[in-house]
Amino acid sequence: MADYQDAVNFIQEWEGGISGHPADNASKNPSPCGIDPKYNAPIHTNKGVQWATYKGNVAGYNCEEFLIMPSPVWLYLWEKKYFNKVGSNLIVNQAVANTYAEWAWLSGVGTANREMQSFLINQYGYTLAEVSSKYQRIAILNDLSAEDSETLFNNLIEWRRNFYGGLSDFSVFGTGWIRRLDDFKKYNKKYVSKGKNKAKFDWQLALIILLFLVSLVLFYFAVK
Repeated sequence: MADYQDAVNFIQEWEGGISGHPADNASKNPSPCGIDPKYNAPIHTNKGVQWATYKGNVAGYNCEEFLIMPSPVWLYLWEKKYFNKVGSNLIVNQAVANTYAEWAWLSGVGTANREMQSFLINQYGYTLAEVSSKYQRIAILNDLSAEDSETLFNNLIEWRRNFYGGLSDFSVFGTGWIRRLDDFKKYNKKYVSKGKNKAKFDWQLALIILLFLVSLVLFYFAVK
């Protein structure tokens, strides 16, 4: 199964530190932890973690910890509240798992689930009843990935690209979102392959090995 730690460095490199950007949706739930000097606005996010998310999921939450955002806290939120929450821990292909989880990280678990449903319905012809639960979606993604993970991954990336383009704040954040998505695609490329082609290659390799073994046996009896 996929490893939640795989994309950690990628995400943290893109997130940076504190943010109080007033155009970000997270500004609706500002923290009481100070002002972001860049925007002269209340801090609402640190290392990609919104104050509301931190406050709602960490016992004994406080501003000192939020502004430091220790690695164990960050990793706990990423694994339990995003990666595992959408079922990426049950997905076999790492690229597909990373895609689902990072989508939840950036857009929220609810949005990621709704978009994944819509993706499977419109891109692959499933019905809503067939993709309504997390476990149904995971089973379908694993089946599609086993058949051709490269096509599935590329389709997911393009779906996300179109999703971002339809958001009201795309004019403000769109350039950064697309740059990050393109970098994400490059990062995960090593995990995808055309399953059918791989199967063909494996069959050909097995045939070559078989013929080689047969030739060894024939050679053995010829010189005996």
